[in-house]
Amino acid sequence: MKQLAQANLLARNNLSDQIFHLIGDQIVHNDLIPGELLFETKISKELGVSRSPVRDALHMLEQIWLVERTPKGSYQVTALSLDRIQHLYETAIVIYQFVFSKAAENVTPNDVAELEKLMTNLEASIKGNDFELYITNVTKMAQKILIIAGNPMIKRIAIELMPAAQRVQWASITHLPGQLKTVVTHLRRGYENIIKQKPEEAAKAFKDFCMAHIEVVIDSLNQSRDKNPAKKLGNAS
Repeated sequence: MKQLAQANLLARNNLSDQIFHLIGDQIVHNDLIPGELLFETKISKELGVSRSPVRDALHMLEQIWLVERTPKGSYQVTALSLDRIQHLYETAIVIYQFVFSKAAENVTPNDVAELEKLMTNLEASIKGNDFELYITNVTKMAQKILIIAGNPMIKRIAIELMPAAQRVQWASITHLPGQLKTVVTHLRRGYENIIKQKPEEAAKAFKDFCMAHIEVVIDSLNQSRDKNPAKKLGNAS
């Protein structure tokens, strides 16, 4: 497995969480490709740990849809099928329309200052074509808006979806980076309507943000097929 030799640096505390984040990051960034098999024994040997925390980490990754069990009982990296992506965005639209609306109702002057900083940093990352920083900033923005919305149950569900969303965003923007600026204009509109305390407009802006992102993902899938008709984005090579 790529780059897992670094894992001998892992501390002996919270091993399952550390392995979860290590493998999850590699899946998000496509260092571990869709369909790639993940074996407990191999991972534990490469990491220099017992199989128990590896098993726990893989189970945690299964819960957030980054890996899935094979018929033989091992794990593999999930495919980025169009149906899976569609389901992810449909869920995000339902959740975040509510979240943006509630944030517009609950926002305070202190929240506005922090949101402005996050939005500025996010747009700066696009201008610099720093996709890693863009995903980091989008995630921070989402986390802040979830906090403002103030619903802990919704927040928990949304956070579980974040790694899958990051993975889809990474796959799409690395194929079609030029379309990202257009997508983010909807996010700025959502931010502006939050600070103006306009719930309906904020919710609509997030839906537009999602729909624009879906278009980018579909375009990137089509582009990948055109370059290699035998493959689809998200299938194992």
